[in-house]
Amino acid sequence: MLSVSNPALEQLHTSLQVSDNAEKCFRIVPKDARSLTLEYMEFEDSDETFEFNGRTVLALPKELQPFCADKELDVNDTGSLELA
Repeated sequence: MLSVSNPALEQLHTSLQVSDNAEKCFRIVPKDARSLTLEYMEFEDSDETFEFNGRTVLALPKELQPFCADKELDVNDTGSLELA
């Protein structure tokens, strides 16, 4: 299962506060054949979701769950989100 740190969840939540649309969050999607990125979009029922302060802030599609099982989303030293 993907691990997401509290600082990462908080940063995602802060970024979403400008939107009133609780149907949307950041969703992990393929950027290209070798990397992933985040997109602001609706999450699906089959997604693994992560919440902060009662709002879904991150969604991981079912088909990407095996690739992220041993990964952690965290905030690095420069303040950017990093999946490692």
